[in-house]
Amino acid sequence: MDTLAFIVVDDRELDCFIAEKLIDKIDNSLSVKSFYEAHSCLKHIDNIESHSNTIILLDIMMPVMTGFDFLDAFEQLDEEKKQWYRIVPITTSLNKNEIQRIGTYPSVLKVLQKPYSVEEIKEIIELADF
Repeated sequence: MDTLAFIVVDDRELDCFIAEKLIDKIDNSLSVKSFYEAHSCLKHIDNIESHSNTIILLDIMMPVMTGFDFLDAFEQLDEEKKQWYRIVPITTSLNKNEIQRIGTYPSVLKVLQKPYSVEEIKEIIELADF
């Protein structure tokens, strides 16, 4: 597999820290970049020149730009950019309508419930079809 990177998008600094530590336990050579605002992540993706295979762990319930807003905007990006990313929405919600809605986005790989584990992150890596 080519180089794999992670982006964590969560408005809570502690949740970003936990995600970084879980990913580090899997492989400490994996690159992890965290964003506390979804808009900042979207801007980063849209502006970088060189993309790498990246899994985005995306909190759904965030202020200002929600995970759904992020997904809507991400789906509007050029295919050349989107091909490098797999999105894994993270939620605490058990609302079936919300979970179903998340699954309608083509870029979504799988939904994870908080709290998630090292084993679930490993499964996500296996599912990513870069």
